[in-house]
Amino acid sequence: MSQASLVHSITCENPSPMTLQGTNTYVLGGDQARQLIIIDPGPADHRDHLDRVRAVVGDREVAQILLTHRHADHSGAAASFGAAFAAPVRGHSPQQCIDAPGRPAAALTDGEVLELAQLRLSVLHTPGHTSDSVCFWLQGAAEGVEQAMFTGDTILGEGTTMLDHPDGTLTDFLHSLQRLERYVHARLLPAHGPAQPSVSAAAQRYLIHRQERLDQVRSLLGDAAQRGVTLDAAALGRLIYGERAGLPAGITTKIAAAQLKHLEHLGER
Repeated sequence: MSQASLVHSITCENPSPMTLQGTNTYVLGGDQARQLIIIDPGPADHRDHLDRVRAVVGDREVAQILLTHRHADHSGAAASFGAAFAAPVRGHSPQQCIDAPGRPAAALTDGEVLELAQLRLSVLHTPGHTSDSVCFWLQGAAEGVEQAMFTGDTILGEGTTMLDHPDGTLTDFLHSLQRLERYVHARLLPAHGPAQPSVSAAAQRYLIHRQERLDQVRSLLGDAAQRGVTLDAAALGRLIYGERAGLPAGITTKIAAAQLKHLEHLGER
């Protein structure tokens, strides 16, 4: 059985440079399942998106609504989805959890396993993009079900992700990528962008990119030191990305700050 038969992807109409084509909401369980799981309900105030998800769910029960992390383009609709489906909302942080009538919501824990009929979903705490980021590994409880990894914003379907420093750190992110790299048989199902054939291959690409960027930072810092200049995060962000990136200065400063903090962690500053 393919994982496609167990997973419906519905993309919210909230495209932007940060969300790509929009936020992907996933409904897990398959067409014959009587209980379902929803991953990342998306942003608030998109009633049409809720209606499209409701059409997939139909008259079936939603056992849980899961959040990959706290950002509003993933969690903004959590309360409205929870009410619409009478389902508990769960994230890694207790602040993200919303009880349903008679169904309390506990925070997600690393290594926790959720089972529904033909699917088995394991929780992986993968901090870096944010401190509360999690991924979900779909193994399948039935023989022959293909593996998939729901990565939220930890790995996108195209391009690279931003670290929400200082809450998200590059040190944590590299460790999370190394963890995801081990899932060699899992497809990548991201919260933004298209699915990819291998989460392991995507994690490897991210690791190479981050190491190349760190080498660039080391070179820029070394050149500045030879000139007697000290680069702060804002100046470093301008040197790395210039005007071509089209990113706000606040974003490039956050990225550079995460890189500087990681070099400090390594004892290089």
